Amino acid sequence: MLQILIVEDDPMVSSINKQYLMKIIPPAKMRLYQVDKADKALALAQKLQLDLVLLDIYLPKISGTELLHLFIEHNLHPNVIMLSAAKDSQSVNQALNYGVLDYLVKPFSFERFHKAIEHFLKYNEVLNQDRQLSQTELDQVFITQDFAGEKEMTSLPKGLSNFSLNKIKAVIAETPDYFSNQEIARKSKLSRITTKKYLDYLVKTNELTIKTHYLKVGRPIKLYKANK
Repeated sequence: MLQILIVEDDPMVSSINKQYLMKIIPPAKMRLYQVDKADKALALAQKLQLDLVLLDIYLPKISGTELLHLFIEHNLHPNVIMLSAAKDSQSVNQALNYGVLDYLVKPFSFERFHKAIEHFLKYNEVLNQDRQLSQTELDQVFITQDFAGEKEMTSLPKGLSNFSLNKIKAVIAETPDYFSNQEIARKSKLSRITTKKYLDYLVKTNELTIKTHYLKVGRPIKLYKANK
């Protein structure tokens, strides 16, 4: 029996999330809880063995990202999927640092929600087996979908990590026009050498467009823009 908690202060949104869940997981196979505040969520997490938390960031008094820190402080590590309108790089970075399974920006479609829950179900099924796991089974957990393009992720080139790639992508998402490598390095708090490698990779995978900008004085600079 899966124990799932929805943490959402908007009753209508909480109800929609519940309806979505019940379309995917039969009610007989889960026990569902709904709370509107982070302190209530923490109390339940301390009392119950939660399998999954669907967590909003904008909550009264204690935010969703603050709740992630409280989970760690209390040695609690429930699986978390963020469901929030927050898409600033700081919120995304805090969620990644906790190790959330997924991050859905409101308003999201049922299809996107369904994929997030399906990934959790595979993750839960594979990791709850008390035996040696095959590479194929581990791939089901660690190789997810590129939902923007609906292409299966391949392994990154040597020297690149998914964590840093996602961090840089989050910064790019907050940068609407052309940007320089220096700007991404400053916002992501990574070195320019590091960010340049990832920007080059995103150009090769056709996720970024690159152009040369000629200055009146000095050497020209490379500018990047996300492909829609």
